[in-house]
Amino acid sequence: MHSEPVSSPSVAVAIPAYNEADGIRGFLTELDGALAPHVGSLRLIVVDDASTDSTQAAVESVRAELSGQLELVANPSNLGHGPTVLVGYRRALASGADLVLQVDGDGQFLGGDLRRLLVLLLDQAHAVSGVRRFRQDPWFRMVMTSVVRTYVRRSFGVNARDPNCPLRGYEAPLLADLLTELPEQCLIPNLYLTVVAARRGLALVEVDVSHRVRRGGSAQGTSWGRERSPIPLRLVRFSVRALIESRRFRRALGPPA
Repeated sequence: MHSEPVSSPSVAVAIPAYNEADGIRGFLTELDGALAPHVGSLRLIVVDDASTDSTQAAVESVRAELSGQLELVANPSNLGHGPTVLVGYRRALASGADLVLQVDGDGQFLGGDLRRLLVLLLDQAHAVSGVRRFRQDPWFRMVMTSVVRTYVRRSFGVNARDPNCPLRGYEAPLLADLLTELPEQCLIPNLYLTVVAARRGLALVEVDVSHRVRRGGSAQGTSWGRERSPIPLRLVRFSVRALIESRRFRRALGPPA
């Protein structure tokens, strides 16, 4: 399900955030400057996942400086990254935008790379995903990305260089259609979107993008960075849950066409 190209599209950006008070203000300013001059209208949708710092205040403090519209959504409780991404996608679709972009609120991507994805969507690409090059992440997250890539290829028959990358864009009607196949409140929605698109024969355009250290106070972030073990136990528990969920998802999809 694809839409006709739009010369001056309306664009919504879904931005999940958790404890990003240190860096999100500057990141929103950068996104606005990179995207607003090139679209008919821009909406930046920040979904705060019950942060324990002043993330919401930091977001509100930049509202008057933006050319685009700013929408702040506050989860009533901490849902986790995956469900928060889904909240952002659904709010973006509800806005009536022609195109939907997604990027995490930790600011590890550049506004210019979001503009590159936007240009590809305007040039009749239906779905675009970033591929993180020279990643600025703790070693265990880079190892996990390699493991995930192999798992997706062997379990789902899908070749993708960075299948769970949190920098991507879609035509809105296509995204709405793909989301109908995802489990409710799933842990890894972007990975599932990659799989569903590929199994439909849809060309998910992959683009090498820059990757930088997160703009907050810690390169690891607050989700995984407060434990002394070499690999955070919270990440291990999350990975087990995601593996179990993904195997159920694979069974629900059935064999590849």
